[in-house]
Amino acid sequence: MNLAWTGARLTAASAIAAGALLGCFAALVSSAAIEQAVRGAAAGRLAWGPALFRGLLAAHGVALAAVGWRRWRRPSRPRRWSLSPRVSPGLLTVAGLLTAIAAALRFHQLGSQLWYDEVLTLVDSVRLPLGEIVSSFPSQNHHMLYSILARLAFDLFGESAWALRLPAAAFGVLSIWALLALGLKLTGPRNALLAAALMTFSYHHIWFSQNARGYSGLLLFATLATWLWVEACERDEWSWWLGYSAAVFFGLWVQLTMLFVVAGHGLVYLGMLARRRASLKAVAAWLAAGSATLQVYALSLPEFLRSAAGEVSIPSAWTNPPWLAGETVRNLAVIPGGIAAVLAGTLVFAVGWWETFRRNAGAALAMTLPVVLCAGAMLALGHNLWPRFFFFAMGFALLFLVEGAMRLAGLAAGALRRIGRGERLAARAEALVAVALLAAVAVTARKAYALPKQDFLGAKAYVEQNRRPGDVVVAVGLAAKAYGDYYAPEWRRAQSPAELDELGRTHSRLWLVYTLPVQIQGFLPELWERIQRDFRVVAVFPGTLGGGEVYVCRRAPP
Repeated sequence: MNLAWTGARLTAASAIAAGALLGCFAALVSSAAIEQAVRGAAAGRLAWGPALFRGLLAAHGVALAAVGWRRWRRPSRPRRWSLSPRVSPGLLTVAGLLTAIAAALRFHQLGSQLWYDEVLTLVDSVRLPLGEIVSSFPSQNHHMLYSILARLAFDLFGESAWALRLPAAAFGVLSIWALLALGLKLTGPRNALLAAALMTFSYHHIWFSQNARGYSGLLLFATLATWLWVEACERDEWSWWLGYSAAVFFGLWVQLTMLFVVAGHGLVYLGMLARRRASLKAVAAWLAAGSATLQVYALSLPEFLRSAAGEVSIPSAWTNPPWLAGETVRNLAVIPGGIAAVLAGTLVFAVGWWETFRRNAGAALAMTLPVVLCAGAMLALGHNLWPRFFFFAMGFALLFLVEGAMRLAGLAAGALRRIGRGERLAARAEALVAVALLAAVAVTARKAYALPKQDFLGAKAYVEQNRRPGDVVVAVGLAAKAYGDYYAPEWRRAQSPAELDELGRTHSRLWLVYTLPVQIQGFLPELWERIQRDFRVVAVFPGTLGGGEVYVCRRAPP
């Protein structure tokens, strides 16, 4: 007891001291000095961002000191965290094995060539000094925490594709443990381990764990926050609410799509409030996470409001819900059985959702509402409906899928027993279904390495091998950014028919390279019409990115 009391006092004293330091820093360090530190010059480019940063720092200092003072006056014995149900050594052994397999699969070929979004992340964010990363927000493509971690990886290991993707791979491996924790809480050890195993071997999870963007981090923190939300609502202890708040904060820092996860939890909270089962500690957790998030974005907030917040999506196939549905089916069709497997999986998913809802309605809604809210917001804003926006819910979908499969297997076993046939088959029905699920997902893993995400280097090699002296190569659309800023700076760029005409007047042979034709059709229709009229495709280089083939064209002879 004395040691616990002493520890509580030390913790309280540390909080008071830290709060005082934050307050002193906010009061004594000027806004100009902060801009000088992060940007190298106090030119006023950060506008009111440093002032907001100082104000929030002072507020957090006061809050931290107040909490420390309260703990000093009334020290309490720290509570121990524990999983519910308790984790057996056997389960930990299997989980450790899955972690090792997951790491091996995600680090294999981690240094393969970058696709367009990764090039954008590298050139526009990660190559910047750390101070500029934390104080800028030029576009919605900026995933701040990811860029910070990738910058640190560059500082440690040098610039390379695998170092750029290192945070994504780490987030991907850790997300398996987050899913295991949520599964143990909602479905029990067997189903939790099966869901974690499916995630371990999943092609889609491997793909995003080798994608230098914040999506695997968002999956990790969305899953972790949902588990902590369920535990905190049940236990109503400050330690669990503090953990939930931290998960929400890191999720928002890695990508603001985390707002939909929080909004889903908030709607569930309103339902609990109506039944007088809600805790005000949840509000405190949201306030803490929100103010901490505002703190880390404060320096970049003026630029975000000037640029990224006003970004709009031009109407194209990407804003069309049928395109999203077709792309989702195409992505899921990597599982053996194709469309039939997707349809069967949808039925199993629905059964699993209903079983989860019957057992824990709040948890089922907390895992479902964020997806509904995200889709609704994207449709209302006319935003591009890319499937990756919903990747954060992959763990939830796997839990529903496993729950549904095991429930149907149990019903089948019961039916076999009632008719007095197939006793051995009935006894093993669930094991057979689990093996079938795992086998169907495991065979998809190899597809993650069969092709690069986008084969920019293959297209470049083809052009360089076949071009003649005096030929000019021009990259258009999104390929202009990928080649011009990274793969082939010596190639020419064009974004209009006039630029193509100018190059055509000065060169006898003209090569043209493009990718993602949907983007050119929607954003540069006149250029697309000219390409279709004056050029013919001579080679196509496929990749694992849907619609991300790289096309090599040559101007057709007059």
